[in-house]
Amino acid sequence: AADMALSDITSVIPADEVIDAMHQIGLLIPKSLRETSEAGLAKTPTALQIEKRLHGKE
Repeated sequence: AADMALSDITSVIPADEVIDAMHQIGLLIPKSLRETSEAGLAKTPTALQIEKRLHGKE
């Protein structure tokens, strides 16, 4: 998306429709596969250390 923006490509699909479609897809994806802090990068050792530091649990 960033490359498209920087290359001045104009989308034929209006931005609102793209956002709506992305939202609908997001609703279909199980919560465990979304970046919700319940899985993925949020559960890596480094992320858990950062969480402890931010919440004063170190």
